[in-house]
Amino acid sequence: MGRAEVMRILVISAVSPNGPSQGERLRLENLMRGAGAAGDVELWQVDPAADSASRFAALWRTRSIYWARNAFTPARIPAAPYDLVIAFQLRTAPLAKLVQSRRRIIDLTDSLGLFRQRLKQFRTGFVRQIALAGIGNSEAEWAREFDEVWVSGWQDAQWLRNRGVKAWEVANAVREKVLLPPGNPRELLFVGNLAYLPNRQGLQRFLRGVWPALAKEQYRLHIAGQGSDSVRGPQIISYGFAQDLLALYRKTGISISPVELGTGTQNKILEALGYGRPVVSGPAAAAALPAPVRAGVAVAADIPAWVRALRDLQDPVHYRRAVTMGWAAVPVAGEPVTGRLQCWGDW
Repeated sequence: MGRAEVMRILVISAVSPNGPSQGERLRLENLMRGAGAAGDVELWQVDPAADSASRFAALWRTRSIYWARNAFTPARIPAAPYDLVIAFQLRTAPLAKLVQSRRRIIDLTDSLGLFRQRLKQFRTGFVRQIALAGIGNSEAEWAREFDEVWVSGWQDAQWLRNRGVKAWEVANAVREKVLLPPGNPRELLFVGNLAYLPNRQGLQRFLRGVWPALAKEQYRLHIAGQGSDSVRGPQIISYGFAQDLLALYRKTGISISPVELGTGTQNKILEALGYGRPVVSGPAAAAALPAPVRAGVAVAADIPAWVRALRDLQDPVHYRRAVTMGWAAVPVAGEPVTGRLQCWGDW
């Protein structure tokens, strides 16, 4: 395809682009912005089948609870041909094959096979483990049907490569970058939807194991996100779902991410760094970050390490250095996707 021509791109998603800026929606926004910079982009938003007959038929055909829950009955398949179709998440893979296109990309975001493996390692999420039975093989089979496979983190890419699937790391990004003035480093902030298992478990472990020592040192912890209004404890302020997160970042000086279970890049780490807030993280969450971002995050594996990392950030020079490194490393939505598409050269 000549460079004078405008590339036509279709993004297929079961996730709405509207609503709170949570992980899936941020990833979709990254895709839409990046694709929009590369050509004319359309969104085909689909809804899972509402009738039980379609779901039962999918269960019978695939022997998979995952595919039964994500059965679709597309009423309007786009008829026009496209230069590129991007299937957002595994569940839309079958739909991408119904559309005429020169090339197809599947954005898995995170590997469901790796997520299920981590659930087993943590001996948790047994219902979800059952729902995702066999998902690794299904993921690999569908991925091979596409010209390119994208994931958000290097660990997910490596997991897929070990299973014969060549996957590219296309980083998560933030909606905006605002370099806030330095905050009070004794005011800590955790942001996360506690309906999401990794967030809930990570925070619970942190509050049981680490927080008592930090509370004695007169730190205060601000907790925001769906379900957080029920969290209680010494030196803890809970907000529930917060409409104005920017105000909370202004009020606090350091963000924490004790999440250890999820896969892919933690969006809340990127968000905090993009607002000019240094982050102290558990080792698993930090390890999933791209190397440039990881360099700006302090890692704490146990109580003494958490205490030491937070004490270091009380020093203004150390604080500014951490802010500078983290803020510079975080990409804005669209940049990682556009950069990857440009690698394809002349279409």
